[in-house]
Amino acid sequence: MILRYHTDEIDNTIVKKLNLNARIPYTEISKQISKEIKPLSVGTVHVRVKKLEEYGIIKGSTLIIGYESLGFHLIAFVGILSDSRESQLVKEELKKIPNIVQLYITSGKYNLFCRIIAKDPSDARNVISRIGKIKGVLRTESTICLEESINDENRLLSNILKKHTSTS
Repeated sequence: MILRYHTDEIDNTIVKKLNLNARIPYTEISKQISKEIKPLSVGTVHVRVKKLEEYGIIKGSTLIIGYESLGFHLIAFVGILSDSRESQLVKEELKKIPNIVQLYITSGKYNLFCRIIAKDPSDARNVISRIGKIKGVLRTESTICLEESINDENRLLSNILKKHTSTS
């Protein structure tokens, strides 16, 4: 059962502030909201964040790693066509490859799609070759990322919260 929670302007502001900086202290959120909207205690921020987590609106916080600084400069996307009878085995084997940082079950030409991070083309070739050798993998197709042009979930979040606030 999916629980539905109707956020208000304060919840939306808390979510926006945490989305911009997941490490912002609740005391700072309290101060900012008290200036921008209305007085709000640190305890209330804490309670609201817990409620937002309970309803799945906030799912933890994350740290963004600069893999380039660690020598990993190549991102590739790999479409994988696997035998449907072997799909669970294929997924389990893919989980063993540390360079695969995201894996999706998809529709279309491929039933699995993953994003890999590699040091260079040779490293990527080795990872893709390893994927191709997994029992049940019928075919792969790779695309090298040349440039990341958009990486901004804040735009989507702002749009969702703006629409949600106006319909509440």
